[in-house]
Amino acid sequence: MRRELLMPKLGLTMTEGLICEWLVQEGGAFRAGTPLFVVETEKVATEIEAEQDGVLLAIAVPVGETVPVGAVLAQWDDGSA
Repeated sequence: MRRELLMPKLGLTMTEGLICEWLVQEGGAFRAGTPLFVVETEKVATEIEAEQDGVLLAIAVPVGETVPVGAVLAQWDDGSA
């Protein structure tokens, strides 16, 4: 099933984050726990890990772009019908 990957809220005061790097490319498969991307906030850069297995279908936010918490970063497929 196609799903959306959203910008996480990493702290109480976080309102936006900068995409520093995509660690999985479009079409790439990943497992739960695999780092997917790096997001930078005012305080720190953090690798964001996959919560479950899947395939990254399409990246919507390129490296270098800042987006608000909850914004759609990418589409991925969890393999379910």
